[in-house]
Amino acid sequence: MAENSRNIFITGAGFSASAKLPIQDKILREMMSPPSDDILSYDPEPESIKFLIAYINVGLYLLKNYTSIDSTEQSDLFLQYKKDEMQVTGNSNRLADRYVQLQKIKEAIRQALIESNIQISLEDVFTSFDKSYQTKEYFHQYSYHTADDIKEYIIRLFVYYFCKCGKQHSYDNQDYLDFCEYIRTIPNVSIISTNWDVLVEEYFIRQKITYNLCLNEPYFSKRGSSRQSKKRALNLIKLHGSINWVKCLNCGTIHIVENKQCGDFLFDDQKPEKCGTCQKAIENGCLLQSQIITPTMMKSINSQLYNNLWSAARRDLRAAEKVTFIGYSLPTADFELRYLLHQSIPAGIPIDVVLYHDDDPDQTEKDNLKKLLPEKRYRDLFAKNKLSFYYDGFGEYFRRAISK
Repeated sequence: MAENSRNIFITGAGFSASAKLPIQDKILREMMSPPSDDILSYDPEPESIKFLIAYINVGLYLLKNYTSIDSTEQSDLFLQYKKDEMQVTGNSNRLADRYVQLQKIKEAIRQALIESNIQISLEDVFTSFDKSYQTKEYFHQYSYHTADDIKEYIIRLFVYYFCKCGKQHSYDNQDYLDFCEYIRTIPNVSIISTNWDVLVEEYFIRQKITYNLCLNEPYFSKRGSSRQSKKRALNLIKLHGSINWVKCLNCGTIHIVENKQCGDFLFDDQKPEKCGTCQKAIENGCLLQSQIITPTMMKSINSQLYNNLWSAARRDLRAAEKVTFIGYSLPTADFELRYLLHQSIPAGIPIDVVLYHDDDPDQTEKDNLKKLLPEKRYRDLFAKNKLSFYYDGFGEYFRRAISK
């Protein structure tokens, strides 16, 4: 292997499947989960009011715009709650009553979502948000400002649900341990991820594998212990952002939150949101904005943060000696990433594609169905590369690689 050549691993949602993290389109299932398995049952804050308000706003938006369910009763209850709050502002003794009111509204909305059997793609939801804001138009009865607020609520729910599932993971899954063992054996590793979760970082921390997030270091601050150095060989490039990255809307600083605190501060009723750099704090509203690229047909990567990340990915891809895709279906909606891959991956180098049994075209004899599976998209995009496909999952793939 040449000194500057790199072993590239590109991970998609399927890479997090073994940890049972919710993929983007399964977030609605989390919203409809019963109270016994509800996010409100876990600490740090006992039944966060901020979380309930976010849930209710998102739930009402989905019911009104993507179901045939009449949500007038739930909307009226929430409107009455807000009127009551305006009259008793500053009364700390009202906390328990406020929670009871909101919990009843939230449960009514959850039941309505179940009854509606909602199946909307979140890509459609976020594309509507982005289009409304870009054109400064109303989306049904929602102004583009209100729709943007709903979008922020959904993103915060994303972060909270992902963090909840991540904290429940035991970090002893053999698939990920084999992955960690394998990458120790090869030089100059770059992992380019489309995922938001902090699963791989936490495994690396526990396995004492150092990594570099390839951020422009003067542009961000690190809370807690440092685990990154430009001199280290393993690059971890998260193209779509991360659930533990937040941006201060006052000073623009990117903060990387420790994994164990990830998500907690977004719905903390006891503390205001505060920037550790400029020290600005607000009691209500959003000061710290989660840095993730949402599933939308109108993806925007035109910011300092994403320019840094995509440039780092382009640099490493051009130096690739081998590329391994793990759990990534190469969807046509990811046109920006498809362009980056097609433009940057050298012709002729080997590409391994690691997927699951459901993606195997040999499972069907119908040509029209074969064309819808990922293998067709890979062969079309990388016609000048030597492609190998594996459909037993990444755990088995790396166990075989280790044993060689």
